[in-house]
Amino acid sequence: MARKKAKVRQTEPDPSAPRPNIKLPKGYDNESDFLQEMRELYEDDDSADFDNHKAGVEDMEFFTGKQWDPDVEQRRIAAKKPVLTVNRLPAFVGQVVGSRKMHETQIKVIPDNGGTIDVAKVREGLIRSIQKESKAGFAYDTAFLGQVVAGIGNFQLDLDYANDDVWDVEIRIKPITDHFAVVWDRTLTEPTGRDAKHAFLGEKMPIREFYERWPWATPADMQGVRFPGELTKSGWYSKADVRVVDYWRMRARSRTLALLRDGTTQDITDDDAGILAKVAQRPDGSPFIRQVNRPYAQKYICSGMDVLEGPYDLPIDRIPIFRVPGWEIRIGDAVFRWGLIRHMKDPQRLHNYWRSVMAEKIMRSPKTTWTASSAAVMGREAAWRASATSDDPLLIWNAESGQKPERVEPAQVEQALIQQAEITTQDLKDVSNIHEANLGMPSNEVSGVAINARVRVSDTGTAIYQENLGIAIEECGRVTNDLISVVYDTPRIIKVIGDDAKQLMQAINATGNPKSIDITLGKYSVTASSGPSYDTKRQESAQNMLGLATAMPQVLSVAADLIVEAQDWPGAEKIATRIRKTLPPQILSPDEMTPEVQAAAAGKAQQDQQAQQAAMAGETAKFLQTQSQAAMNFARAHNYIVQANTIPQKLQNESLTAASEATSRELHDNLDAIKV
Repeated sequence: MARKKAKVRQTEPDPSAPRPNIKLPKGYDNESDFLQEMRELYEDDDSADFDNHKAGVEDMEFFTGKQWDPDVEQRRIAAKKPVLTVNRLPAFVGQVVGSRKMHETQIKVIPDNGGTIDVAKVREGLIRSIQKESKAGFAYDTAFLGQVVAGIGNFQLDLDYANDDVWDVEIRIKPITDHFAVVWDRTLTEPTGRDAKHAFLGEKMPIREFYERWPWATPADMQGVRFPGELTKSGWYSKADVRVVDYWRMRARSRTLALLRDGTTQDITDDDAGILAKVAQRPDGSPFIRQVNRPYAQKYICSGMDVLEGPYDLPIDRIPIFRVPGWEIRIGDAVFRWGLIRHMKDPQRLHNYWRSVMAEKIMRSPKTTWTASSAAVMGREAAWRASATSDDPLLIWNAESGQKPERVEPAQVEQALIQQAEITTQDLKDVSNIHEANLGMPSNEVSGVAINARVRVSDTGTAIYQENLGIAIEECGRVTNDLISVVYDTPRIIKVIGDDAKQLMQAINATGNPKSIDITLGKYSVTASSGPSYDTKRQESAQNMLGLATAMPQVLSVAADLIVEAQDWPGAEKIATRIRKTLPPQILSPDEMTPEVQAAAAGKAQQDQQAQQAAMAGETAKFLQTQSQAAMNFARAHNYIVQANTIPQKLQNESLTAASEATSRELHDNLDAIKV
């Protein structure tokens, strides 16, 4: 079998490789002019922040354990003296970073002009989903660590395909692990970099990878370059690596905006004249139309000698890199920036020094020292010298000499050294404002109230780091919210996450789907709030529920499923589901019912309805029967009354008839008497 030919490593540009046709911004005669301006901006910005950059790198190195002055360290090593590093700084940084991990910044979306609460909730849930899918917590924590240790951290927002086999673009929040990889516009004043006109995000890559992506390009060596010293100083090129930067610039394009009759504002630059009929008019009859310069961010990928890719445009009003500074103070044109480590370095150096001196003192003190005359130990010197390491409990001396050997106690470490070590320990706490209660050490506070008060003091002293990160996250949420209308403008199914961490699927922008929501309509603003993370709140909720159940056992009869579900142990949800099946359906909300419970509740409701209908029918029949009986009784009574009224009349009629008959007979008798 033939051996596969090894790929030849490219070490020079390939002139035959296709070179992309890159469109340069207006105002540049050629690519060299564009790159020359880029390099000058990079050098000016990097030089303006050089002192802070250098000090930040030293802080990072100091934090990792490089804490001795090189000259002092070498002298002590040469003298065979201890050079100890008792690094107490990670405990302090860990406290601040750990406090951040127990809290989170929640992005809230608020409807503005033309917005609705329903769409705001979907946008808010989508932002949570973007953060989860992006693992944004890692990006935030990385920036926070750089901010606390070195005084600066950064993270970025990017667009990427959702999966390899789909065309849907997703918004992603990505970390920037090199805290000094971003070179910011030296004129910015906003802490998050919102007002920066340009910025550079650098990346060093192996020369092989550079040629694989851009085989036609030339690494930025110093030959033939107009400013070779700047390229060398800035580190654009070495034999093994080459620096590539994302060169972000803020641009603006003229757009035509119109106020429509429905109160909304619409960009009509690319619309036909038919939209003019919908434009609102001023009292003088002129339309509400105006020209604006709408900003957008533009990126070119460049090396020192070539524009490699671009331009890439994002319709946002700032560069999609978010700056997270620590302490930052301006004095005139100078900016001074630092984190937690900067002012803890001197106490930490002294602490290392005094602990090393103490170790040196102890090392110089042998375990056992004896004083004796030569006659007392003559012939037994070896045994006495080895007494410190020997297991033999018997030491023999020449008693006839009359001088018994005496033991000399080893030299004690001076109390002043111990005090100095304790002073430097307290200095570290005072400088950082993080005390024993925060570090988990025994302290003078004995009550829970006192301990919590000391913890709050420490948290307040380091709140600036939390606050600056929260501002950057809020700014990232604002930009993400602005991009939603651009990225998610087609019909699709998106994942949204509620404030209870439950995931739901939501249809958007689908006109034929009654459950779909048009996520592009209206305007929305963003605010942020910091508080305990969902996991922390869940743990606190579980503890409070158990406490309530202990104090009020009757709560278990109506909330046992919720109490069990809140527990953080395997099988809790299954047990809660089983308990929920045994609860009366009337105390459960619809979303708490399982299909079985819903079916049982529906059957019970149907039975109750049938029983109610039967009872109603029985009551109706009983009522009708009562009414019928009443009618019959009324008829009988009426008949009795009629009969009662008829009897006297009948008697009267009978009396009249009898009288008439008597009269008639009397008349006939009289007529007969006359005839005779």
